[in-house]
Amino acid sequence: MFIDFLYDFDLTKDQSFVAEELDKFLYNQKDFLIVQGSAGTGKTFLISQFARYLKRKNKDFVFLAPTGRAADILSNKSGFQSYTIHSVIYDFSHERINFEEDIFQVFFNLKEDWKEDMIFIVDESSMISDSKGIDDGHLVFGSGKLLTDLISYVFNYGSNNKIIFLGDENQLPPVNSSFSPALNRVYLEKQFNLKGNKVFLEDVVRQEKESGILKNSNILKEKIKRKNYYFLDFVFENDFLREDNIIENYMENNGNLKDKIILCSTNKIALEYNKIIRKKLGYFRDIEIGDILLNTKNSKFFGKVFNGEFFEVVKIYDYISENVEIKNKFVIPIELYKLSLKKINSKEKTYDVWILGNALKAKELSVDNLTYYALYKYILGDDVKNINFDIIEKLKSNPYFNALHMKYGYAVTVHKAQGGEWDTVYVDCRYYNNYKTEEYFRWLYTSITRSKKKVYLKNIPAFRSGYWNKIKVLTDYKISKNIKIEYTLYFKDEGTKHIYEEFRNMISNEGFQIIGVKHFQYQEVYYLKKENDFLIVQLYYNKKYEATTLKIIESTNENVANEFLNLFNKGEIQIKEINNEIKSNNKCIKAYVDGSYDNKIKRYGSGIVIIDDNNIGEYYCYGENEELLKYRNISGEIIATLIALEYAKQNHVECMEIYYDYSGIENWALGYWKTNNYLTKRYKELFDKYINDYTLKVIFRKVKAHSGNNYNEIADKLAKKALFERKCNVEKFFVNV
Repeated sequence: MFIDFLYDFDLTKDQSFVAEELDKFLYNQKDFLIVQGSAGTGKTFLISQFARYLKRKNKDFVFLAPTGRAADILSNKSGFQSYTIHSVIYDFSHERINFEEDIFQVFFNLKEDWKEDMIFIVDESSMISDSKGIDDGHLVFGSGKLLTDLISYVFNYGSNNKIIFLGDENQLPPVNSSFSPALNRVYLEKQFNLKGNKVFLEDVVRQEKESGILKNSNILKEKIKRKNYYFLDFVFENDFLREDNIIENYMENNGNLKDKIILCSTNKIALEYNKIIRKKLGYFRDIEIGDILLNTKNSKFFGKVFNGEFFEVVKIYDYISENVEIKNKFVIPIELYKLSLKKINSKEKTYDVWILGNALKAKELSVDNLTYYALYKYILGDDVKNINFDIIEKLKSNPYFNALHMKYGYAVTVHKAQGGEWDTVYVDCRYYNNYKTEEYFRWLYTSITRSKKKVYLKNIPAFRSGYWNKIKVLTDYKISKNIKIEYTLYFKDEGTKHIYEEFRNMISNEGFQIIGVKHFQYQEVYYLKKENDFLIVQLYYNKKYEATTLKIIESTNENVANEFLNLFNKGEIQIKEINNEIKSNNKCIKAYVDGSYDNKIKRYGSGIVIIDDNNIGEYYCYGENEELLKYRNISGEIIATLIALEYAKQNHVECMEIYYDYSGIENWALGYWKTNNYLTKRYKELFDKYINDYTLKVIFRKVKAHSGNNYNEIADKLAKKALFERKCNVEKFFVNV
């Protein structure tokens, strides 16, 4: 057994458990196994040992990764050759080219080479997209969906194959996706009709526990898990430091730049850093020998060169610059360089390539369509207007057409750095979106976990720990149908502007918008809007511009007012009736609840997804109680919550996390909102009975409705199924409301 193979190693409890699950996976009927492991949990160590175990058993396997750099790192750590997913599953020898509406597209089909009894081990799976057109420009690989193509290659063109997906779901998901589909068990099972399991590595290995990088990545991980994005306090130590002078620090000992990287949120910020660094290096031409470049385009023309690989310029052979007039309107300069490149941290041979110089200075990831068209006109001349089969075939062998797209590699975006590692990482924490969001916390987590030895942070946002926790919240207010709104937004000084920014960051995630403000002595009056409702809020502050007291003056909607107040009552996550000593969510089962209502048929539905020890149960029921119909979908979601609680009671569950999208589910249960009708009073009564009489521990988690959360979407579909099909499968757990 694999666990016996690991006899000489001091494993964590999680590693021992996952080792046993890997062993079972070899012989069971499951198609895939997801190994979710956060930074420092020994995920790569464990899978490397598993590969050695497979080799001893003469079991075929292959290591894959989404990018070239990730594949190189996996090779170095595991001791086994690793490949990019693209290089293994796509046929680069039979490309076809289409030209339509001035845009060239190059298509590569899936390989159809048959594999049997093979285990595909895929690292950095959080990066694998299942959306079309991510990052490949005018290159189209297979269906355009990398995960779909990988699944097709493994299971449609093979027999008795299996996949192990390794990854960290705390990292950024793929571009244009709200989650990482390859790490989502339900998505894989539903989308591809597969069967699989998911296991977790949470325990940090002993030698990593004192690392400042790991301490801070765990702080971010816990914030993400608890969905608490209001406050953030880093722990600064020898390997995790503030640094306002990133450039100066980066340039120290600059002979070792290959082991350093500056990470940013946008290509525009990265380009500014790259310009400054190149100037300090004495590089005044666009390309110099010694330049570090990042490839952003997959290619096989100059040898297999993949997206995400870093190169050093060894020689400059040639340079072409030509102004191309297109459509009698524009003149586009085309720049091409012939270079000799050496892959960084690799013993591979050098590559003689052409690169498109325009991509180097583009403020976006890729060049625009006009630049593409200008390049094609430069290559084809007047033939660009009369594309035929012969011309397309000629293009395939043209080095300019196949020119690589590269960026300077001193500073890059976090998305481009994902899957890579450097000794020293500098993070410019500026972000193009709201700081107090899951997206930003995942971005920070991904940034700092790129480092092996040291992290420097600049422009850390002003997360004030306890800034809003210390505020006094007055809960009395007036409900008015008509509120006079002030639409002026101006600030008399930097202090009131700072209060505004803190206030906006606090409330904007929940859909509250500040549309006006009035200034008084030590007092601000804000005018807020949420969808079709309005609030007037009084905020008092002291001489240090610290908020002291908060009060709603008027609101057009009681529920909206209570939802607003609840933002400030919770602070770091305070749960009144709930036992607050739960430190690990691993012991809690999860329940996703949702409700639906149809006014035509006068019926509400409840949908529940329960995840219990990696088993997923789907439950649903409908209702036609006249007393409850007037509360529409809220009735459905409350009943769904009660069904989940009854499930917990009957199965002797000690702890349950309830994921909901309507705020009343938590606020009525915990007493934050007033229960002023039959439904809410009955719900509060039953909830108290479950947590007091049956000693059930409950943690509430809010999920934004229709935000792409897979389980929440399933619960929504189940609720609709129940009401439209008039079906119920919860007889055992039904609760009489």
